[in-house]
Amino acid sequence: MESGILTKGDIDSCMERLKSFFPSFLDIANDEIKSYDVSGEVLQYYSYAIQYNLQGGKMLRGTLVAATVKTLAGDNMTETLWLQTLTLAWCVELLQTSFLVADDMMDQSTTRRSNACWYLVPTIGIKNAINDTMFLYTLINRIIINNLKDHPNLLEIIDTFGRVSMTTILGQHMDTYDSQDKSLLDSGEVATKLFNRICKNKTSYYTFFLPVKFGMILSGMDSSNLCYSRVESISVLLGLLFQAQDDFLDCYGNPEHCGKDGTDIQTRKCSWLLAKALSIGSQDQIRRIKENIGKCDEDKVQIVKDVFDELEMQSLFAQYSGELTEKIEDEINQLDHRGIKSILQWSLHIITKRSK
Repeated sequence: MESGILTKGDIDSCMERLKSFFPSFLDIANDEIKSYDVSGEVLQYYSYAIQYNLQGGKMLRGTLVAATVKTLAGDNMTETLWLQTLTLAWCVELLQTSFLVADDMMDQSTTRRSNACWYLVPTIGIKNAINDTMFLYTLINRIIINNLKDHPNLLEIIDTFGRVSMTTILGQHMDTYDSQDKSLLDSGEVATKLFNRICKNKTSYYTFFLPVKFGMILSGMDSSNLCYSRVESISVLLGLLFQAQDDFLDCYGNPEHCGKDGTDIQTRKCSWLLAKALSIGSQDQIRRIKENIGKCDEDKVQIVKDVFDELEMQSLFAQYSGELTEKIEDEINQLDHRGIKSILQWSLHIITKRSK
């Protein structure tokens, strides 16, 4: 199968197709809900929950699914394949949404995608929001099974979804539980190792590897192709850069532009900034971090930010991201498959140009 090379025009057209398909995807989701013995009020509630939480994002993951299939399938891109692709692309976006709804409660965030977090919406609350995360996640499996049941690689799609979901959930545990270990603040080396592990498990697999692998599976690429393992290793590096950027923007980004408030200092996340500060800070600087991190008091948060500024974190991050970008570029350039190479090059381009 001859693949093409991903162009900006392809990206734009894939994103437009994805946006245009949303009403159809909502109908698919509503049909799933209606297949159960529920009232009209329940259907209305969950239809609104999907619309409220699923829209307004950057659609990176969904676009990556569509762009991968379009690039690899080439002239074999039929309307049936488009339907399967767009359905699976929105399922990946729905997975992201279920994680975000849960993550906002864990972090006690207030805004997401420039709106109030779902658990803070009047009449919703934490009890409903917890159940809603389970609904959103479970809905994905039902949609995949019922809408891709004729695909020859359905079992591999379901298995990939389950494995990546488990990896992400374990990564989230590292982020919320392991980060709270007070001994973490005693060693920059330990903090850096945990940060790298969190990035790999929590971010890399479902942000980059899952969309590209889904695209490879849908387009018919043989599972024995060596590209799968290369895509996996490069995805880990992309996730490392993506999460480090997220951590940087949590502290230095504009909340209005990013669409969410920063909470990493208040929740004592093992962020790139914290790991770096613990690695290079003086005894006094580390002491000030230990005494003030993990508290919601604005003055204490500012003290931690002041330490970051003293260490010139903005300059250090520019250096770190630049070096990591070069490493990723080298890894991508070693790929022989021109289609996969162009897909990963676009992924890297999107990361390096992001500001939120």
